[in-house]
Amino acid sequence: MTVGRKVFVFKDISRIDPISKESREVLTSIYYPSVPNGNKPKYTTLFEPCTPLAVDMLSSMGVNKEYISNVVTGIYNNANINITARNCPIIVIAPAFGVVRDMYSFCVEHLVSCGYVVITMGATHESIFSIFPDYRFIQQSKEISEIDSLDINYWKQLMELRIEDIRCILSNIEEILNSDKDLIAIVDVSNIGIIGHSLGGAAAYEVLKREKKVNASVLLDPSFHLITANIEERVSVPLLVFRQEKCSFDELENEFSPELLTLFLSGYKALYNSSDINSLYIKLQGAHHMTFSDIPIHYKEDGIKLKHSILNKYISAFFDEYLKKKDYKFHELMKDNSSNGIDEINGNGQVI
Repeated sequence: MTVGRKVFVFKDISRIDPISKESREVLTSIYYPSVPNGNKPKYTTLFEPCTPLAVDMLSSMGVNKEYISNVVTGIYNNANINITARNCPIIVIAPAFGVVRDMYSFCVEHLVSCGYVVITMGATHESIFSIFPDYRFIQQSKEISEIDSLDINYWKQLMELRIEDIRCILSNIEEILNSDKDLIAIVDVSNIGIIGHSLGGAAAYEVLKREKKVNASVLLDPSFHLITANIEERVSVPLLVFRQEKCSFDELENEFSPELLTLFLSGYKALYNSSDINSLYIKLQGAHHMTFSDIPIHYKEDGIKLKHSILNKYISAFFDEYLKKKDYKFHELMKDNSSNGIDEINGNGQVI
């Protein structure tokens, strides 16, 4: 099965974008099972119609231009939908701070091959760049690029914008998918999962407290210092928290300032202590914060293909168990977790 991609822009006239001062535009990429479509395209086609600008920006950030221009992908823009697919659950992906919505292709391709339709959401003015179908190429705003790591109020404002973007997608999911009649025919709009990475993970968790439309969630190394968790607001949907290798105080002591580390660890512990019975906390040996995205692919990081394959195996098994109701699919996988470099962790980030 191949993967198709369509771009849809939803204009939310009920909100004003704090940077542009115009109606907030929520930029999405919709990935779906498609019919075979010839040779694999280049990865940089994900940046159409502004590919040269995107490649130049990545190059300015240290990515080898010749290399990135020759990486291939299994994702085809505007490919015909495979209409034999049926009842595909929907997975929404909320990216990390600054990370472009299409830079999760390693996970997207796998999930679509497992029978899911995936919607990745952009964060205009916050992502390093946002590419619109009408050729607008919007870079990260100067104001956002200069946020202090300890300006928690500003970070929470940014997170709130993300939260409302996710809720906008959830509230208008049928209109977004109705952009193609064949697309709406293959999905189950009542069966939705959400993946959030870093800032997107913190936002996704807050959405779970406000929305009843999400049936399962995976948080990838979320921004715990921005999460508010307590017993009174316990999230009842199945939750998988996937962390990088460094999780405990001793492992993170030299990674954060003392003030930020205190907030980060207390936020994690509060989340852990308020979690539902269907929640699980694990980490991947050798993973770092950006392992959960395509960024390591851009820089030809050694061993990233294996790490991504392990991530995909656990993420898809989790959603298979809780969205597709394949009983014990994830729990059976966890019985042999150590051989995959996966460790279950406690409320202090220590291996159990």
